[in-house]
Amino acid sequence: MTEPCPSCGSLDQVQHVPAVYHGGHSFYRGQGPTVAVPAGDGLVYTSSQVSGVSVTAVARSLDPFPPPRRGGGLLAAAIVLAVAGSCFLLLPFSVSDAPPPGGAAAMALGIGLFSLPSVCVFVAAGVLVWLYARRVRAHRRQRRGVPAARQVWEQGWFCHRCGGVYFAEAGRLLTPAHFRHLVARAGGYDR
Repeated sequence: MTEPCPSCGSLDQVQHVPAVYHGGHSFYRGQGPTVAVPAGDGLVYTSSQVSGVSVTAVARSLDPFPPPRRGGGLLAAAIVLAVAGSCFLLLPFSVSDAPPPGGAAAMALGIGLFSLPSVCVFVAAGVLVWLYARRVRAHRRQRRGVPAARQVWEQGWFCHRCGGVYFAEAGRLLTPAHFRHLVARAGGYDR
């Protein structure tokens, strides 16, 4: 059994944090609206399946593991920039077909100036790849800390009357945000 809430002293509105979190998720599935679609000389009536998850604000505030930020957009942008940079590389080759009147020095300057956009685009692509690698490393660090974070998270108790979280042995009420910070610190992925 647990200790009563340190703020209000009652035990009737106290629930284990994992129970509050899992109880705050509702899964639903049903039929969508029926739609008439013209097909040839007649109509075809179709409907779609609708499904999803509804999460209460309390369950969301007690979520111990924030979803990892997806890095697919960064990787796609890096690929697009690399292709664009490759297209910019064609500019110096178009300059080399007809050498300028200034000789070799003017030609080297022209190639350098026309290569500059390509270099800038490749540097930007490199920065995006670096950001993607950082995001992947942060996700791995978070996954390594999940067992320790889960252990701390499972020791929490939530008082519905006060809206706070406490540990039975600590004796003080925490806000859900502070509780999540303690969980993240235990997992080693706090910021």
